[in-house]
Amino acid sequence: MGLDIRTIYMMNAVVYLMLHGIIWVSLARYKNRVVTLWSVWGMVSAAGVVLLGSEGLVPDWVVAVFGQVLMAAGNFGRQYAMRSIAGNPSVRWLWRQGLSNLAYLALNGTLFFSGADRAQMMVVFFAFYAINCIDYFFAGRAIARRRGSPGARSVQWSGLVFSGTLSVKCLSVGLGWGAQDLYDPSWDQVVLFTGQFLAISLVNFGFMQIQIDQFQQERVKTELALAVQRDRAVLAERNSLDLTQLLREREEIVRRLTLSNKSAGMGALVSGIAHEINQPLTTMVLKTELIETYLRDGQPETVEVRGLCEQIRKDTHRAAGMIKTLRNMFASPGARTERLDFAGLLRDVVGMVRSHADRQGIAVTLKVPQQLWFWGDATKLQQVVLNLLNNAIQAFATKDVLQPSIVLNCQLVEGWVELQVQDNGCGIDVAAQDDVFALFKSPRSHGMGVGLWLSQSVVQDHGGTIEFTSTPGQGTVFVLRLPVRDSGAQIS
Repeated sequence: MGLDIRTIYMMNAVVYLMLHGIIWVSLARYKNRVVTLWSVWGMVSAAGVVLLGSEGLVPDWVVAVFGQVLMAAGNFGRQYAMRSIAGNPSVRWLWRQGLSNLAYLALNGTLFFSGADRAQMMVVFFAFYAINCIDYFFAGRAIARRRGSPGARSVQWSGLVFSGTLSVKCLSVGLGWGAQDLYDPSWDQVVLFTGQFLAISLVNFGFMQIQIDQFQQERVKTELALAVQRDRAVLAERNSLDLTQLLREREEIVRRLTLSNKSAGMGALVSGIAHEINQPLTTMVLKTELIETYLRDGQPETVEVRGLCEQIRKDTHRAAGMIKTLRNMFASPGARTERLDFAGLLRDVVGMVRSHADRQGIAVTLKVPQQLWFWGDATKLQQVVLNLLNNAIQAFATKDVLQPSIVLNCQLVEGWVELQVQDNGCGIDVAAQDDVFALFKSPRSHGMGVGLWLSQSVVQDHGGTIEFTSTPGQGTVFVLRLPVRDSGAQIS
């Protein structure tokens, strides 16, 4: 028939190399493991086909051993890559395909080295691959079910063409109807190589189509994910603006409640504050009258007059200090962080409530260092301490205590400023303890339910905590903890 079968084998190898090389180069930018496996093992198959076409040019045992091993390995590698598209190949498949390939290679080697007939070895060769290559059909079907790519149909047809043409070749050799030697020209060789070229093209184009479809689907998913992320970013920005507005409104509510709570808290202390301010003013009037008496009688006692003037100056400073403290407590509660002496702040607030507590027979004890410097909002922290002291004083309104007392103990503990406000009053009812910090809920019938909620908000804004323990009938301890931060608290 004028066919040069050896040349056709080499052409077949070139087709293998070209198609797998094109796939590798074209899809290299995706850096896909399956593409690499397919391309590399396709080239291994091409090397095996080259050896099959080199009989007479190389020793027969090289063709029988290395040619068969390369073809089996290349075909198994490509089947593994194809199966991987639909998911990781099952262990059962790996064992079946691996053992069948090893069994074939062992049988082929046994036949060759035992001197078996060439036609017999060809029947075994074509029969094995006719059965083995039908796996492409099943792999294509699995891919079609999982991904629905049009390329899967090409893979299925390639499996049928591979298996069909190899079966024809196997039967023709076995029944003596075709070429009995590997390179004999015959009609069955035409069928074989036509089927091979067609099947190789179908399986490679199908593989490429599947991969391109997969990459396109992943690209679409990525673009959709990016679109969702953009939408979420826009929504987050809108929510951020809404949250900013809500925070401003919350800040305004806190500001108004602070002013309201200050007014309510100071109401009970007005008489005591009036007494504290009236005391130095009365003393100043008396001392001024005494100085006038000295001057009117013409008996200027220089030493005594100077002493009286010094006392007047001290009383004036005392009254001015009280007024300054009041002005600070009623200042606008806008955020103003500054370096403050927390010990001095406690002394000022205790000084405001002491007269009120003394009139009710309540002993107020303050245990603080001489100075305790850290960063915070003095006005808001004054309000917190005032709330805690007012609550402690009110704890004695419904209970007669032999020695009512309030103890404030402030110290620096492991990087935290810790203030304990302890009283031995009526305590907080167990049923009301869960709502102590709730807004508009108060354990007292006449309470507003604002002070402790506001105190907690202020403390949390400073990064601190406020907790309490209370035993009904025995008293309550509030513990306020504020972080030192990196400013470095100084204690002396």
